[in-house]
Amino acid sequence: MVERLGESEAGTAGNELRPSRSRMLQLYHTPATTSGASPVSFDMAGHDDAEARRLCVAHLSAIIGNATIETERGVLSSMHGVRCGLADLSVMTCFFPPSPLRLKASGTPASGRVLMLRSMEGPLIVEQDGQAVEAELGDFLFVSGELPYCWHLPEGGRLDCGSLPAAAFRIADATLSRLMLRPIPRTFPPLQLLITYGAYLLMRGPHSAGEAEMANAHFNEILPLVVAYLETPSVPDPDRLLPVKRYIDDHLRDGDLDVSRVAGVLNVTPRYVQKLFQREGTTFSKYLLERRLDEARKLLLRNGPAHPIGATAYDVGFGDISYFNRTFRKRYGVAPSAVREDAQRTRVANG
Repeated sequence: MVERLGESEAGTAGNELRPSRSRMLQLYHTPATTSGASPVSFDMAGHDDAEARRLCVAHLSAIIGNATIETERGVLSSMHGVRCGLADLSVMTCFFPPSPLRLKASGTPASGRVLMLRSMEGPLIVEQDGQAVEAELGDFLFVSGELPYCWHLPEGGRLDCGSLPAAAFRIADATLSRLMLRPIPRTFPPLQLLITYGAYLLMRGPHSAGEAEMANAHFNEILPLVVAYLETPSVPDPDRLLPVKRYIDDHLRDGDLDVSRVAGVLNVTPRYVQKLFQREGTTFSKYLLERRLDEARKLLLRNGPAHPIGATAYDVGFGDISYFNRTFRKRYGVAPSAVREDAQRTRVANG
């Protein structure tokens, strides 16, 4: 029978059955017994905000270490989920309401744990060790369980997470650290196998010792395939960006050009377009600005003094002359007027 901690921990008058907070947090460090594993279902329905928050923190801490939740008051009263813990693998699915929330933790130093997570109903932003990564819906991330972190779900919704020992990867610590915060697409076949075993453990149990051991062993056998994917250098695909860049070049004069418009015309999502540029080490906005400045410089070199600098700025999509002058000087080290004057002197000198 599945234990419903969301109900039993609330207790009743005169007979309160509530483990201490320290006991709950020990679940993160305490291995499951070798007799098998039982999924633990929980539901915050019927609890007030304070109690729902306390219980949510307890369940999350059992998987990802001591964490805090930041969200609007009353949101967590409709959260529910299920978790399951083995000796070397713990997994959990949380169903949060569609409201923004953040999970913050200081990490568990020397725990030797790696955390896994993915958002299934919206984007996921993870901040750790000076990095910030936005994963698309369904993308998978490995995160250090030893360092402080912040997970942001702008749209709330379902969050899958888990914990496993770093030793399960069977690679050097330095190599493992380079694999953290590297999004793995949901379509990657070995990842789908990992998720299948995680989902199996969360099914109603209890699982026998043999079932639990098999799931844990198979999970660890698939990890090297995922590691190999992460260790493969990501090579930008210029063919995918080609139509995006072509559309930008054809519409530089449009001051309202933005990533949403380009994505809509090409029938893709804005996040997809941004991801393509990120693979080239830039962003849509930076690329658009660079192209506009490049074209402006060409016009200044080609046109004579009869063509005002303001008109040149408008010709390439700048609506603010001051901003154009400032960014142009930052890019080329001289003012637009200096470029135009140099070009004019060259033309005069050449007759």
